[in-house]
Amino acid sequence: MIFSAAKLRSAGSVMLYQKLKSKIPAGAKRVMRRALGIPASFAGSKSYNRINAEDAAARVNISTARVLVVGANTGEDCREFIELGAAEVHGLDVISEIGSAFAHNRVTYHRQSIEKADLPSRSFDLVYSFATMEHVPDIAAGYSEMARLVKPGGTIFSMASPLWYSPYGHHMSCFHGHPWVHVAFDRAGILDYARANKIDGERGHGIEGIVDYMLDASNFNMRHAREYDDAIRSLRNLEIIENSLLEEDQALLDHPLGQRLLASGFSRNQLLPVTHRLIAIGR
Repeated sequence: MIFSAAKLRSAGSVMLYQKLKSKIPAGAKRVMRRALGIPASFAGSKSYNRINAEDAAARVNISTARVLVVGANTGEDCREFIELGAAEVHGLDVISEIGSAFAHNRVTYHRQSIEKADLPSRSFDLVYSFATMEHVPDIAAGYSEMARLVKPGGTIFSMASPLWYSPYGHHMSCFHGHPWVHVAFDRAGILDYARANKIDGERGHGIEGIVDYMLDASNFNMRHAREYDDAIRSLRNLEIIENSLLEEDQALLDHPLGQRLLASGFSRNQLLPVTHRLIAIGR
């Protein structure tokens, strides 16, 4: 299912944006806000991490739930579920800093990949993933493991965003206003474009380091949006509640880089999807 920006504006777009905003970089946040018709001045009363976690937690009996956070990073999402009253939380990530920002006696961290997790089958009431699956190389294996790990009647709540072929799928804010630069050019071309447009880098990193990070396949899976949909359709032991793609506003394709890509053979269905959302129940 593909949700257009117009449909999202009429269907709780502020809440959806709040859910999407918690982890993604500033450039991608602005893209989604525009797609959902949310003004730049919008500010919710709760943290975006909390709103997103509350949505997932409300789908299970959180006070008795065993929660698996896929892409736990330094532990902030695990913190949210502890504060929401989860009985037990497990955080999964491949980074060496996993859990470094949050320790708790009801939290256990596992330095593993969701592509092949060494955890018992059917052992979690909630399997939660946000802004993580766009980094996982084998997304089919990742979703298959989520399906294996969730209990019958348990919930999978996953959002992957921003997807690689979306306008800012490289996650770098310094290229805001220059959609698809990572798709339109190779390394030398991106650097030439950056210099021509006075883009110097961000967060203390020079432009060459930023571009090298963007184009490193170990950082991003570089998958097309349709591959997320296909990976879910191949699963047989889940009741799929939602398997959808959120699209950027089509008007962005009028940008010269969008026009360049369309002329080279890319389609709107490749370039506009920015978020994949999965909600499913284990069988």
